[in-house]
Amino acid sequence: MNNKGQAVLSEYVMIFFVVIAALVAMTVYLQRGFEARLHDARNFMVDSVINNSQVCDNDCKAAAGGNISHEYEPYYAQMLSDVGRNEAESAGATPSAVNWSIGAVYTKSVNETTTANATSTQLPPQCANGGC
Repeated sequence: MNNKGQAVLSEYVMIFFVVIAALVAMTVYLQRGFEARLHDARNFMVDSVINNSQVCDNDCKAAAGGNISHEYEPYYAQMLSDVGRNEAESAGATPSAVNWSIGAVYTKSVNETTTANATSTQLPPQCANGGC
């Protein structure tokens, strides 16, 4: 009996699942790239139209609510971390209690302490334009 067709079919199924997995993994990057383009387009519009005095006069700025800042991203955060580590190690050997054996009992003790103090604050919206 000829089983070559079944072997080829399983390879095609495997390639199909690899391609689907790659497409699913890439959707996150495609979505982030699209959102970044929208973000850049809005910032370009603000810089070239609203903040450019030749295109937008005082009435235009007043209608827009004054000077429009760039879109605020909540990812502007300030994080301060203080990490401390303390380690004490002791080792020793005591002779064996049995008279007929030659050897010793080896002991090792490690006392390790790690402390972490982290403070995270979200910066105000003025930091979106680099004002902080």
